[in-house]
Amino acid sequence: MLAEEPGDLFLRYAIALEWKRSGNMEQAITDLESILTDDPKYIPGYYQLALLQADLGRIEDAKRACEAGMMQGLVTGDRKARAELQELLNSLEDAE
Repeated sequence: MLAEEPGDLFLRYAIALEWKRSGNMEQAITDLESILTDDPKYIPGYYQLALLQADLGRIEDAKRACEAGMMQGLVTGDRKARAELQELLNSLEDAE
């Protein structure tokens, strides 16, 4: 499917989540970073990227992903995503 629609961000996102489910966290991170490079406004990618980074102990990277996603949420007016990213950021900061 991806060969037919290489620009389909949702399909790429779904593949990244499959990598995560299969335990290939590094590939999932690489894919999510690629999605966000291609389209910084793809806000769900920030949340999943931050979760993966946090799971791997990359807390500062996870915080940066949250902050970047929150900024995009502000730009796009996506209050729900912004609130979810803020909650995740708060939990990362509380865990330190």
